[in-house]
Amino acid sequence: MTTGTVTNSSLNPSILAQLGLTGSTASPGTATSGSSSSNGQLGQQAFLNLMVAELQNQDPTQPMSAQNMLAQLAQFSTVSGIQNMATSFATLSQSMSTNQALQAASLVGRTVLAPSSQAVLPASGSMQGSVDVTTPAQQVTVGIYDPSGQLVKQIDLGNQVQGSANFTWDGSNMQGTPMPAGTYSVKATGVVNGQNQALSILTPGQVSSVTLSQNGGPITLGLAGGLGNVDLSQVQQIS
Repeated sequence: MTTGTVTNSSLNPSILAQLGLTGSTASPGTATSGSSSSNGQLGQQAFLNLMVAELQNQDPTQPMSAQNMLAQLAQFSTVSGIQNMATSFATLSQSMSTNQALQAASLVGRTVLAPSSQAVLPASGSMQGSVDVTTPAQQVTVGIYDPSGQLVKQIDLGNQVQGSANFTWDGSNMQGTPMPAGTYSVKATGVVNGQNQALSILTPGQVSSVTLSQNGGPITLGLAGGLGNVDLSQVQQIS
């Protein structure tokens, strides 16, 4: 079966002239107006007028095949249905994007947990985070680094099963001296299947802004403290 094309070559030319249609083919599913378009494409009303004209002007000794008529109706219905469905999906997608944007805007000022290699140590406070252990690992360690790249603290988490391994840094260095508040780099490693591997870190950050993509891309959250941006889809926890 063809995809929505009605052949006019066998129709009486006078019928086509009366309906304002010319040419050998017309596509019923590519125009939505009530009349034919300038390139010979049929709208819904023009297609129905054509079908009625065919029946009224057919040769009584050689009537139009009911099978052919039903095939043409089926083609038109299929193409029209696909167009309507595509329009409905486009409307639904736009509605979902708008709703998601409104929800994202409400996150400003909230704290989210997302993949990041940096975390903020507050004044007179501690830093929390978690290691994303996708495969059971041994000797899991977390390293805290200052802005110059120097290791200031190492936290041993031991052997970990699959899941999230939470950790807390009290803000002190190896010698127990409190470190100044600010942004620190965080790295984690573990032994997986006998090999030392880097592991993903999840750290908390306060949402300071929400950026909406102009081309249908992901919604981006800006995090305070110089933590950069994360996609909304990457957020693991909101508090």
